[in-house]
Amino acid sequence: MAWLGAVATKCHPVYNSLGLQQGAARGPVSRRVLHSGSVILETAIPDQFRQPLDLVDYERHADVRRSFHMVMGPNGRLWVAVEQGRTLSVLSLDLSAWRKETPIRITYSWCCEANNAWVGAENLETGAITSKASAERPVPLHEDDLARILFAIDGPSLTSDVTCFAFSDHVEPIGYSEGIAANALVDTEHGPRPIETLTPGTLISTHSGGLSPLVALIETTLPNIGRMRLVRLRRPFQNLLQTLDVTPSCEILTEGVDTAYLFGVEDVSIKAMHIAPFLPVTTSSAGLVSKRYNLLLAEFQAYHVAGIRVMPLALNHDPHQSASTRLSHLNAIQIPKRCGHDPASLLRHEALALLSDRYL
Repeated sequence: MAWLGAVATKCHPVYNSLGLQQGAARGPVSRRVLHSGSVILETAIPDQFRQPLDLVDYERHADVRRSFHMVMGPNGRLWVAVEQGRTLSVLSLDLSAWRKETPIRITYSWCCEANNAWVGAENLETGAITSKASAERPVPLHEDDLARILFAIDGPSLTSDVTCFAFSDHVEPIGYSEGIAANALVDTEHGPRPIETLTPGTLISTHSGGLSPLVALIETTLPNIGRMRLVRLRRPFQNLLQTLDVTPSCEILTEGVDTAYLFGVEDVSIKAMHIAPFLPVTTSSAGLVSKRYNLLLAEFQAYHVAGIRVMPLALNHDPHQSASTRLSHLNAIQIPKRCGHDPASLLRHEALALLSDRYL
């Protein structure tokens, strides 16, 4: 099971039928039928448009007609249609509740063996998740069709509004992908330990000064592109004891007189992508795909990593979602929720106002 192809704005497409972890390949494209797989793309909900927006518009007439369409309607409804000959599978998802210009990550996944398919969307600002399953038998996609979309063999099939596109030969869960690359030292009851070595039950040092048991270590492997691309935080920024590679949405806790003055609270969290403009070099040296890890603690409190404090995972979805999330294997009562007294997550303009006074 692997990620097979990926492309993003200002990046060349990469493909390998054996998996991108092997590097980009120059060989022929596989013609296999993907009986299970996932397609991910990132875009933003358009501000104003009166006609349906074709995010993916692909058709091919080989032995039979094959097509793959992903369309955003003016009413905020997302449509996905896969066609092979006389077989058609159609899914729709209502995104009208999300505000315009919201950056989103859309995932379409299918598994013919399990006879299911679903489409999910993740709000990249809030982490909120929504999904819808199909009542029809899924239509498998062909690897060479997805590669033709990737390399624009038949002309552009992706609209310019799509900032990244990737596909795999496995069903990829949605949500909860923010985190930190391996080797980050997390403070535990028995001292610092690499994040990837932590096991459930380990007592983790938290912002409150206490210890909280680790419920689960969530490991995710994703293409290193778009909003999934790791950001490098170099020591000694924010008193870092080691250089860290983190996801753009990884939330880092900060405090000071200025936070109290600007926001009326002692602690706020800032996404790594809002910190990046203030650092000299933020490009990670990770490969085409990268692993990232985050903690689910019994209590929703920031934990200590290499001299900074990082926010753990918290419940961001309805436990009865149609799609599988990265926390689906856990009982919902094990997953803490954000509360009103938890540190506020700053929006981009708020983070820039705070950090500009500190570092410019």
